[in-house]
Amino acid sequence: MQNSGYEPMVCGDLPILVVTPHTGTALPSELLRHPAWVPIEGRLADPAGTLLRSAARRAGASVFSAHYHPCVIDFNVAADNRSLTPSLNRLGLCRTHTSRGEALYEPGAELSADEVERRVEAYWRPFHRCVADELSRLRARHEHVLLLVSHASFWLSPYRLQPGGMDCNVGTYRGESCDRRLVSSLTEAVQAHGRSWVVNGRIADCFAAQHYGQPAAGVHAIELEVAGRWRTDCTACIDEAAAGSAGLEAVWLDVLRALELRLKQLSRAETL
Repeated sequence: MQNSGYEPMVCGDLPILVVTPHTGTALPSELLRHPAWVPIEGRLADPAGTLLRSAARRAGASVFSAHYHPCVIDFNVAADNRSLTPSLNRLGLCRTHTSRGEALYEPGAELSADEVERRVEAYWRPFHRCVADELSRLRARHEHVLLLVSHASFWLSPYRLQPGGMDCNVGTYRGESCDRRLVSSLTEAVQAHGRSWVVNGRIADCFAAQHYGQPAAGVHAIELEVAGRWRTDCTACIDEAAAGSAGLEAVWLDVLRALELRLKQLSRAETL
């Protein structure tokens, strides 16, 4: 039975799994009883992830995406980051407030620890089992595989990246989660399209890179957050019903081709 928290896994042939934990826009029906949740439904947090997902499918990569909005359950936050304190929870696993500090639950109907645990068991753990299973499947077929995660963690936070920030923020757990040559391939492809980038800035320590990256075992993990002009362009493209999306998807197709080529080179180097 398909889990309502995420979309079905699309299994590809490339040694790349693209995961978009913040492209979900749906809400469980019970949350719509809270007035503050109503405007959240349908709101897209990661427009770049939507375009990357489309490009990855065209390229033949594996693709896995959230169905629920990240305010319901954030798949790129550790399961133990669930503190429910009197202070605003705008960063954790299940948010109680928006990034602007607006309460999502009315007094007397606050999110409980039991409900957080239920969401972890119902959505978070199955989601990450699917990720681990697909990485294992790909690793059985390829010497080196890559988990590429697009998210909007800082856009969702009260410390969101400003419009003038770098276009592409890359996180590799401070260099621990992947071979540095993969990062070079990614940033060169991005720069070739006139996009700026920074490595291990604000998203250096996000969850997926820490949890999944094992380059010595042939499993690499890179996280991305698109901001600045690139995010603005992606948002406009989606708002205009995909007008011009082919050009923006072309950037991601070039990124995926560059990463696939580098993964093959890493594999060949080990056989020499």
